[in-house]
Amino acid sequence: MTSKTRRSTGWLMASLVITVSLVGVAASRRPVTAADQPNQLPQVMRLKLDYAQAVLSALVTEDYPALERSATELGALTKSASWGVLKTPEYRRHSADFLRETDNLSAAARAGDLAGATFDYASMTLRCVQCHRHVKGTRAAD
Repeated sequence: MTSKTRRSTGWLMASLVITVSLVGVAASRRPVTAADQPNQLPQVMRLKLDYAQAVLSALVTEDYPALERSATELGALTKSASWGVLKTPEYRRHSADFLRETDNLSAAARAGDLAGATFDYASMTLRCVQCHRHVKGTRAAD
């Protein structure tokens, strides 16, 4: 192996070690939520309810930063591994619809669009009710 090859290999290894270290540091800074723990669905649902109530509070007080934060947290909970309650196509559609509504709500909050955010909140709530009805009906059929 030539000295040039060893030098290139050394830089490559050093870059790899630094990259892995940075990824590890970034991952360790991410807060752990109930959604990250297995079998934590009741806690996740409670968190979703808390965030949904915070969204309503932010709407009526026109607190757009809090509105965006709460909508973003709702979306993050929906993306968590603990969220897959059912494996049906209809359930996946309900989850995707809910996630789209939280994204719309976050965008309306960033834009300071109270009417749009209020509409998105109502749509998001409707998605919750529809999904809960689907889950209840599917579990009752099992």
